[in-house]
Amino acid sequence: MSEYKYFKIPFASVPANPSFKVWYASWSAVRPELEAGTPSPVVVGFVQDSPLPAGATLLASRPGLKSPPPPPPPLAGLSDADYAAAVDAWLKGTQDA
Repeated sequence: MSEYKYFKIPFASVPANPSFKVWYASWSAVRPELEAGTPSPVVVGFVQDSPLPAGATLLASRPGLKSPPPPPPPLAGLSDADYAAAVDAWLKGTQDA
């Protein structure tokens, strides 16, 4: 059975052509163009049966999903730990029976 992993990764660590699925802060799969001084967006990635890419932090993992839905976007002011807990709870609800 496959293991699906969602992870948070710094924008600067996402390669131009990643080998993994990513969603940027607007929950777009398209890498945004950043102007000087613009803060980097939150990036959440997804891999199936692969190690996490360099710089990534695991948010949650589950076996047996049919497809990788985009995770819930992080709320402003939510800590990384609280966001990881929210992704884990959300992913439990999407797990196939």
